Amino acid sequence: MDAVLLSRIQFGFSVGFHFLFPATTLGLTLYILIFESLFLKTRAEVHQRISAFLVRLLALVFVMGVATGATLEFSFGTNWARFSRFVGGVFGVPVAVEGITAFALEAVFLGILLFGRRRVSPGVYWWSAFLVFFGAHLSGFWIVAANSWMHTPAGYVLQGGRAVLTDFMAATLNPSTVIRFLHTILAGWLTGTSVVCALAAYYLLSNRHGDLSRRLLRVGILLFALLPLVQLVLGHASAVNVDRFQPAKSAALEGIFRTTRHAPLYLFGIPDAERRVLRFPVGIPSLLSVLVGWSPETPVRGLEAFPRDEWPPVGVVFTSFHVMVALGFALIGIGLLGGWLLLRRRLDDARWYWYVLLWGLPLPYLSFELGWVSTEIGRQPWIIYGVLRTAEASSTVVPAGQIAFSLGMLVLLYLSLLGVFLFLALRLVQRGPDPAPQEA
Repeated sequence: MDAVLLSRIQFGFSVGFHFLFPATTLGLTLYILIFESLFLKTRAEVHQRISAFLVRLLALVFVMGVATGATLEFSFGTNWARFSRFVGGVFGVPVAVEGITAFALEAVFLGILLFGRRRVSPGVYWWSAFLVFFGAHLSGFWIVAANSWMHTPAGYVLQGGRAVLTDFMAATLNPSTVIRFLHTILAGWLTGTSVVCALAAYYLLSNRHGDLSRRLLRVGILLFALLPLVQLVLGHASAVNVDRFQPAKSAALEGIFRTTRHAPLYLFGIPDAERRVLRFPVGIPSLLSVLVGWSPETPVRGLEAFPRDEWPPVGVVFTSFHVMVALGFALIGIGLLGGWLLLRRRLDDARWYWYVLLWGLPLPYLSFELGWVSTEIGRQPWIIYGVLRTAEASSTVVPAGQIAFSLGMLVLLYLSLLGVFLFLALRLVQRGPDPAPQEA
């Protein structure tokens, strides 16, 4: 392997592993805010116990997110030095703002959630929960804005071989920021929903914390029935945005090689980029044209409309995207089934469904990881779409052998961190929420 490919693998592995934790953070902060709001309104002690348990879990997830995210910024100066020189004046701004504002806000008020329950009033504690929620989502916004700029660059000019920021708002709110931010936030909320539902299911199956678990499960299922459907709408809007601004990626995602009207929406197929055909296709006639332009006559651009050296790896992009969509529909089914059980007042006794929730926990994680794979690999061969190729952005002085060695060490380090995290998380789950006063 050459240095560029190894650098891509290393950064992709680092980002993919790291994002497990910010996505969980987004979801957990939502549920902490919900139960703190319920406690502030009802003063029911069970809501406080749920929140306190989720705060402890959030603290562990937050620490892992910080530890695994620290290596990413070093990569820009080591493996991607030419990228940093070319775009540091644009890309570095939202990253710096994220650290100064959002990360600091989240970290400070998380301390109050951990240690201030008996030291501040319930109102101040609620505001702390809100500011942790706000800080986590503000952090997500700045990171997504920086990444979105790489997909749809705006608000800059090229001067002296470098990108120079000319309009901060245009760069931040570039054409893909808002829809990608909403799509990412929903993925985080759905991940947190799956986590809390799996926790409730585990305790119910273990005959522990019955009343607390049922309350947690009911709130979780309400969101589980809604969020995947909203995510489906946002996913479609995001796909339309990709078709408008990154048409080559869109063609690879959908497996379209030739520009055509009445383009089918493929549900399955095996792309053959050499022969420019999708093998064993299974699709719905004309539906892709309808989704893109609300008419079966809408032409959909195929990969053949673009130079061959601007095609992304079609097989990886098509497959990861379609598996992600399939997982999304599985989550829709699980959520709607739970909503039906809740409406029928059968959720509290549906042990078989509790097992579905418990074993379905990996699904949202797999879904958003595959979504990032299709998004980022689909941007290739560009690191900044239409502006700078990935091969032109890597460092020139770091040999492939050193990158391979550091990649191996990084894998070992992250696997060790994962082992520590799982040990601590399972011990926390086994301990469970604090007992009610009458149980203590």
